[in-house]
Amino acid sequence: MPISLAKPHNKRAALIVAAAFAIFALVSALAFRSDIYRSALDPASSTGSFEAAIQTFRAFPADARRDVLVLGDSRIYSALDPDAAQKASGGFRFLNAGIPGTTPRCWPFFARAIDPNANRFRAVVIPVDTYHDDDSAIGSLDGDDRPMDLRYVVFQTRLADLPKLAGSFSDPRERVEHGIDLFLRGPEVRDDVQAFVADPASRIRAISQARNQITYAPLAAHPRAETLAGLRADFARGTLSYPNQLPADQRAAIANQVLVIPKASASYARYRREWLFPIARRYEAGGVPVIFVRIPTRPLHRLGDDVPSGSLVEIARATGARFLPAQRYLDLERPELFADEDHLNRQGSARFSDLLGAEVGAILRDTPPQVPQAAAARPPAAVAARARSTPVPSQSQHHSLSWFAAAAGIGIPLQFQSYEFWLFFAIVAALFYLLPRGPARWVLLLASYYFYARWNAWYVLFLWILTVSDFLIAIAVERAREARRGRPQLLLALGIAANLAFLGTFKYANFASSTVAALIGMHQNPWLVNLFVPIGISFHTFQSISYLVDVHRGRLRAERRLFSYALYLAFFPQLLAGPIVRAWLFLGELIAWRKPSLEDVTYGLARAGFGLIKKMAVADQFAAVANEYFGAMTAHPGAPAAWSAMFAFSLQIYFDFSGYSDIAIGCARVLGFVFPENFNAPYLATSITDFWHRWHITLSTWLRDYLYIPLGGNRYGIATTLRNLLLTMLLGGLWHGAAWTFVAWGGFHGVFLCVERLFGVGRREAPRGAAACARILCTFLLVTLAWVLFRAQTFATAIAVYRQLFAGGAGPLLLTAWQGVLAVGVIAYGVLRFAIEQRGASIRWFTLRPLVQSVTLAAVLLALELFTWSGPSPTFIYFKF
Repeated sequence: MPISLAKPHNKRAALIVAAAFAIFALVSALAFRSDIYRSALDPASSTGSFEAAIQTFRAFPADARRDVLVLGDSRIYSALDPDAAQKASGGFRFLNAGIPGTTPRCWPFFARAIDPNANRFRAVVIPVDTYHDDDSAIGSLDGDDRPMDLRYVVFQTRLADLPKLAGSFSDPRERVEHGIDLFLRGPEVRDDVQAFVADPASRIRAISQARNQITYAPLAAHPRAETLAGLRADFARGTLSYPNQLPADQRAAIANQVLVIPKASASYARYRREWLFPIARRYEAGGVPVIFVRIPTRPLHRLGDDVPSGSLVEIARATGARFLPAQRYLDLERPELFADEDHLNRQGSARFSDLLGAEVGAILRDTPPQVPQAAAARPPAAVAARARSTPVPSQSQHHSLSWFAAAAGIGIPLQFQSYEFWLFFAIVAALFYLLPRGPARWVLLLASYYFYARWNAWYVLFLWILTVSDFLIAIAVERAREARRGRPQLLLALGIAANLAFLGTFKYANFASSTVAALIGMHQNPWLVNLFVPIGISFHTFQSISYLVDVHRGRLRAERRLFSYALYLAFFPQLLAGPIVRAWLFLGELIAWRKPSLEDVTYGLARAGFGLIKKMAVADQFAAVANEYFGAMTAHPGAPAAWSAMFAFSLQIYFDFSGYSDIAIGCARVLGFVFPENFNAPYLATSITDFWHRWHITLSTWLRDYLYIPLGGNRYGIATTLRNLLLTMLLGGLWHGAAWTFVAWGGFHGVFLCVERLFGVGRREAPRGAAACARILCTFLLVTLAWVLFRAQTFATAIAVYRQLFAGGAGPLLLTAWQGVLAVGVIAYGVLRFAIEQRGASIRWFTLRPLVQSVTLAAVLLALELFTWSGPSPTFIYFKF
């Protein structure tokens, strides 16, 4: 029978949700919309350095008659000597506003923050690395798609800035993501928050030291001592001769800067119109001259000029901005004047500062200070239109179907951990609730197929073929069984064979052919077909097989509505990685479906929220450690690195997979379906047998019901029982992946299950106290050692890891301070869960007080805002199975 939903207490549930969002909004606003957290920023971080520079400039005494603001990045930071420029200019005071790591997208926010009325400076100098709209400029290819910029400017953005700033990203999905992050602000400083929580004492010391060491003094010089003297280029042959002992990475960077021939870049032209034009327009309105300078950007250059063209000329015509002649700055592109591929050294800084000071001074002496205009300059229609425009493909350029697929995101995965998925889910849930029952179910099916097509449209076709095949065969099996004629067993075998053929062709063809090739001594596999594997294929194949077997056994009537069976296989919350839901449960709930209470919706959202935390705040953090180690073992010698990577993967795979299950269960609950639990604190297992009662429960029970028991189970003596256990686990390992390492992983568990069966482990009363602790630690160690086989790509890699674990010698751990804190938190949670289990108690969501539920939901939201992994979130591990 379907598990019943909670009794409705809609008013209370609505208040709980509203209170949770109110608490979250209040705490987030207090921290990031005021100066509370800004004062605790790491002075060396992107955000902290930007804010420190702003505070320094604000406190610096202004002199609008002679101050010249020079914007820029690390190249201006190291190249400009304000004192030398002032002497060369005849008395104008040059202020170094070069902030390493920034780009032109950051500079309008910096200028507005230090000069809100655009009247503080005598002139503003904007450095550019080319006067042309080409891809020779650093950042010209990804200028608008550089999310790092947002970390610099996050505290200087206003609500009115969000549409333009977030809208500047080329991908519409990134626009939504970055728009929300900028609105909340917290996600843009999550790395800073995590570092602060991990070691607050070090942060306090760093802030104290920064007060006495002003990094961004406007009049300071920051010259570099290195030199590239001896660098030579043969442009005809496209070769470089490097100075001795120059690192390989720097050689590659120099070659990229010097040898690559620039090409026109429309995207960089648009980027300049977006971010340089507002600066020039703003200062022109205040009567402040804006001067473009083509700074030296590479240690050698090809012969040629750099005459202003394209977007910069348009900006100059609209605002009256000036250009300094480029040739003298091109003459500074010499190896002896450069410290690396794009920064001047001390000698280059002196010559650049003298030249800039003299030329800017000459312009300003001939240009008396102007009276500010009453209104900002109006951009010419061409500039304004181009700054706003984003190319949109037309049907004349692309086939209409291809254009529709691209617009719908077909082929672009819809990840659970993305804002886009939750927007999709909200729309689906709203339609499902609002429409009549019949159309509402079609919404679920169409949404499920769309969700699958987002990964690959061909997947839907394969799933549909499997659906129709199972649907027809199940009906035939039932009719043959009830009529007691024909051969239902043969029909069942046909249905199972069809599913296994589908699974084997796509998932195991490459594996089988490569194994045969290796056995006959062929170094290359001539039969390798490189078929792509439909994501989630193993899960919905198992659901199909269980359905056919249950119909054959008479436990379930064959579904007569193709729609219902199609929805059973395709239901998007669990389509890709389970839980493996039995047909009798899902179809029964579909027939008896009723609208869930708001309390159930609250529980579902909370469960999904906890799943997101498991994935994004825990699993993804430890994934970085495991991926770094297994991706480059030789770079991390020593036993500590191996042990930390092994434990990191153990935590990653549990929190990744159980997090997915929580999200799937939570989303299903919101839609009125109750899915079976898939995990029950598996790392608190006291034996391998107990582990498989707690880990991936729906798979364990599937293997028991449809493989172990049909093989004979434990009905024919101990030898047969052990054979069945080992065979079940070997096949279970192969189910996970088409590689012998997975088979070995299954065999590892199978051997220990057999040993425990021989000695009766797991069949007696569960241990308690110290004995339970010892058994838990031993079981966890065995499971963790087995995960090496699961994670390693080859046996050679696995053996190398085991060798490092037990004979690797000394070395550093791979965990960062925050990952260490997180590991301690996970252990603390495990201890708490163990204590609760030992007392025979449990914590149930529906028994918590309303205030506790609200605070818990608010804490979930804050954790998702601040403690998730800041990099791209990896795909869920079990998606590949």
